[in-house]
Amino acid sequence: MENMKKTAQGGYYKGDPIWNIYKRHGGRTACIFWSGCAHNISGRPDISPPYNKGLPFRHRFDMILNWLLQPESTRPGLITAYLDQPDSAGHYYADVSYQLTQLDNDLRYLIQRLDAEDLLPCINLVLVSDQGMQKLNNTHYLSQLIPDQNVLTASGVIGRVHKYKSDANVDDLMKPFACEKGNRWKVFSRNSMPTRKHYQKTARVGDIIVQGEPGTSFYSYPSWDLRLYGDHGYDFINPTMHTIFFAMGPSIKKGVVVPGFQIIEYFNLFLDLLGVPENVPNNGTVGLLDGILTNPPQRSPRLRFPFLPLFDCSNSGFSVGPSCRSCSLKVKGPILAKLMCLEPQRMPFQILSKPTLCYQDYCGNTLITDREENAPVGISEILTTNGVDRFVKEFCYSMNSKYGGLCGSHTDREGSTLKSLSAEAGSEFSGNGTERIPWKSKFITDVLDPLNKYTRSLTQRMGRVISITGTAFDFDYDGIADEKRSSSPSHLYRILVTCSGPWSQDNTSCLRPSDLKVLSFIFPHMDGDINCLTKDDLLLEYTARLLDVELISGLRLIFPNVSHEQYLRLETHINTKLW
Repeated sequence: MENMKKTAQGGYYKGDPIWNIYKRHGGRTACIFWSGCAHNISGRPDISPPYNKGLPFRHRFDMILNWLLQPESTRPGLITAYLDQPDSAGHYYADVSYQLTQLDNDLRYLIQRLDAEDLLPCINLVLVSDQGMQKLNNTHYLSQLIPDQNVLTASGVIGRVHKYKSDANVDDLMKPFACEKGNRWKVFSRNSMPTRKHYQKTARVGDIIVQGEPGTSFYSYPSWDLRLYGDHGYDFINPTMHTIFFAMGPSIKKGVVVPGFQIIEYFNLFLDLLGVPENVPNNGTVGLLDGILTNPPQRSPRLRFPFLPLFDCSNSGFSVGPSCRSCSLKVKGPILAKLMCLEPQRMPFQILSKPTLCYQDYCGNTLITDREENAPVGISEILTTNGVDRFVKEFCYSMNSKYGGLCGSHTDREGSTLKSLSAEAGSEFSGNGTERIPWKSKFITDVLDPLNKYTRSLTQRMGRVISITGTAFDFDYDGIADEKRSSSPSHLYRILVTCSGPWSQDNTSCLRPSDLKVLSFIFPHMDGDINCLTKDDLLLEYTARLLDVELISGLRLIFPNVSHEQYLRLETHINTKLW
């Protein structure tokens, strides 16, 4: 197992650092102790002194000034510098106020020196931090929790367990951590890890991930305990993990405050500030931070897949009544009304997809299917307070022959239960055989039923909600839709769209575009909740960015009434609490 702080392997980082990108475009770079500078990842900075933690911050700032005052031929166009405070103090001291005061004074020294040399109008200065800090109060030793001598463990606020030479299966190794209810930790396999954390694909994360709750830390053995006062690395939705971003300079607008964003967005900002073309693969979102730039680059929207608007799947061009099982007229009537709708209700968004997908229209419901595989992909529903309690006692299994559907088998398989994708799971539409999916039984009771209950309660509170629910196939757990689908999905997703203010008169958009709200979820198709979380805690744990849903589903939502900047905000927004 490799230690990031001690590794001599440049390939450990699996990426291309900003200084090497800039060098390949003719720039000159300097680095003072920034993470990764000491390694030949794909090249090294032109100037990179060896790490010296004892070098005073003002001496580091003097080095920066000396470089900036060099002739243009030798002057670095990019300088990265790392300061180990308040991080070091936060790890080892209960009170960091002295170090924070000193850091403020040292940063003031840097600004004053830049101003004295008349450099402030000439440079862009960005102050960032890569993490917050959390006080520790709860330590556990993995060797005591898992007595198996053949596993390999890694310490931290995220405990990681590798099977290594153990013959035990993952489920058995997870049992000591089960049903903690999120009080001290949550435990995940790589298969059940929330997609939003992007902590699944690589084997480096281990076979079992024990996510400490704020204040909890893990060590492999008692002898490894560092007795730290604080640490970081917890779930990023916790406020103590949130950090700072300040920027100033000729390329930066004055007085702009931006909503919170993930630090993966820095890379594209740095490319823009350096004037480097944006054809560098990274996890950020091009254009998200354009609002802070005085002169952002002209951009054309980028599509991650060959997206096209959905078209109607119709084979016959007209609706035929429900089939497959004899149903009473009381139940058949509402279904016929859904099938015979002459003008579909308009949505506040457009769904784009790959060319093989099409939609079946059922008035307030739209069913998305794959024409090549004759398989359901998702369902979009308009939910209102009038429909929340409209449930039928008689179940009517049906197909719409307009779309060429066949009745086939509609019985549960061994170990799984057929369940509608509809958020109104007891409505007349839930009997549509096209959108019934085989799910593990405990997935239904622990995940899908609470999700539907929450969606109905949200509709009661908000009055009108658009729900998009679908299946995803991501069996390599890279967060991107697989090329091939299988008989059972790896994930279920739901997107909830509503307005925090009034809807437009025709109910197709928010009266004020800024009132548009999106809340998304991605759930791995797991056999129940091993953590025994409350239903709200479970739903929050598996929230996701809209962008995450788009990537794992292969769909894209377009909101025509919002600006491109607001759309990027909606795509990348992280919900830190449920609505």
